[in-house]
Amino acid sequence: MAEALLKVSGLQTHFTTEEGIVKAVDGVDFEVQKGQILGIVGESGCGKSITSLSIMRLVAQPQGKIVGGQILFQGKNLLNLSENEMREIRGNRIALISQDPMTSLNPVLTIGEQIMEAIILHQKLGKADARQKAIAMLAAVGIPSPESRVDDYPHQFSGGMRQRAIIAMALSCEPDLLIADEPTTALDVTIQAQILDLMREIRDERNSAIVLITHDMGVVAEMCDFVAVMYAGKVVEYSDVHTLFRNPKHPYTQGLLNSIPKLGERKERLQPIEGQPPNLAKLPQGCSFGPRCKHYMAKCREVPALDTVEQGHLVRCWLTKESK
Repeated sequence: MAEALLKVSGLQTHFTTEEGIVKAVDGVDFEVQKGQILGIVGESGCGKSITSLSIMRLVAQPQGKIVGGQILFQGKNLLNLSENEMREIRGNRIALISQDPMTSLNPVLTIGEQIMEAIILHQKLGKADARQKAIAMLAAVGIPSPESRVDDYPHQFSGGMRQRAIIAMALSCEPDLLIADEPTTALDVTIQAQILDLMREIRDERNSAIVLITHDMGVVAEMCDFVAVMYAGKVVEYSDVHTLFRNPKHPYTQGLLNSIPKLGERKERLQPIEGQPPNLAKLPQGCSFGPRCKHYMAKCREVPALDTVEQGHLVRCWLTKESK
């Protein structure tokens, strides 16, 4: 297999709080090849978004800090680069599509000005050429009348159009890797489908890799090639999407899939995962999912490693080790 476009190994990102050290990302490993879509899934607070910010080296300091691991992008460790070198990569070779376009767009600048900024900075185009490319990008993401809408302000766009504008900004420099953090949050179902279709077209036409962060297992099933399931800052299961849905091994993954409504099944109630995610500053001893797991046993007081159960399928659970 060719060298991975992005390979994250042992990534650790910690935050200093009044309660102590919060291990928001605690030894995360995954990789994505060019042209692939990797889904990162899990409940709110599991470390998905902090993982994306760590890749971009945008973790808020001094409270937050990447304390360990490697982030290899095209074979180069991003953690060893200077801030100036990272600026050359951000928005140019790696782009972030954030989940809230209103906080990502500057309300006092037009949409066109904000798209042109990255084009002028990274592609060294003049203002006239950058404006034409901004119009072309708005057209590419399906915004009608881009020649006039390029001069509109964010408040003049609907929620779906603002998200399309964010995607246009992310694509303007033709990046090799897109990181999409909950790109369809707060959008209605029709617009969600359009945004997901657009991202798939981007992958197919440009052969870009995409890291898709979501809590929606339906989106994962529709969009992704591989999936990393996160819980309490760790990856607890990693496999191709077909294997994950056909044969989930970790009790947390099984719980996520069992909590999804299924057509054709008559059930009075859904099957929720009992309990609450742990406080990351006061993690339980051993397996973090232990207090919520119906299979909990004495061995779970030790932290399991992320081990291979079959080719390309990794699980962090003592159950899979006991069954070998």
